[in-house]
Amino acid sequence: MKALIIEDEKFVREYLSSLLQNEFDFDEIVQAVDGEVGWELFEQQPFQFIILDLLLPKLDGIQLAKRILARGRGHRILAISSECDDFTVREVSRSGILGFVSKKDMSQDIMNEAFAEIFDGHVYYSASVVEVLERVRNDPDAYFKVLSQRELQVLRYIAQRKSHEEIASELGLSDYTIKRHRHNAMKKLNLKNESSLLHFALDKGILKHKSGLDWSA
Repeated sequence: MKALIIEDEKFVREYLSSLLQNEFDFDEIVQAVDGEVGWELFEQQPFQFIILDLLLPKLDGIQLAKRILARGRGHRILAISSECDDFTVREVSRSGILGFVSKKDMSQDIMNEAFAEIFDGHVYYSASVVEVLERVRNDPDAYFKVLSQRELQVLRYIAQRKSHEEIASELGLSDYTIKRHRHNAMKKLNLKNESSLLHFALDKGILKHKSGLDWSA
C-alpha cells in the first residue's frame, strides 16, 4: 500500500511521514509540496491513504480532494489545516473527506488515532473541529441556513472586492439582480456596510486570508 502526503511546509511533511512509518506498514510514502504536484502524482499511481493540507498552493485541498474522490470513494483522505472556521469545517464535512484534524490539535497521539480510524474507513474529527461542527449545526442563524446559495455566492464575490458589474458578468445575471441578492444577504445577516461584510466573511472563513482558494459555496 502507498500513502501520499501533500503539504507545503517541509517540517510538517517530515513529521507526518515519520508518524506513518512508525505506525503502518506502507510500501511507499510519497510527498508533494503543492496541490498540482499532488494531483499529478495521484494520476500516475494509486494511493490508498492521502493526507492533505487544505491551504495548498496552486490547487487547494478541497478542490484536490473532490478531484480524487470523483475517481472513486474508496480513497481514504485526512485533511489538516490551520483554518478551523465555520466555512472550512462545513466544506470538509460535506466533501467526502473522512477526517479533519486542526493543526492546533495535531499531537502525536491525535494523529495516530486519526490515522487508525481513517485507515479503517471511519470518520474522524479532532476536538476543535467537532466543537465548530456542533456549534454551527445547532445554530439556527448560521449563515448557510439563512442565506440562499446564490446570496452566499454573491456575498463571497463582494467580499473579494469584485464590483457588481464583474459579479453580474461572471454569474450571467443582471446588475439589478446582484444588487438585490446583496441587499437580501446583508439584511439577513444584519450587516450595515461592506466593511462589516468583509469582517464577517473573514471571521466565518467565507473569505480566506490566503489567496488562491476557490471553494464552492
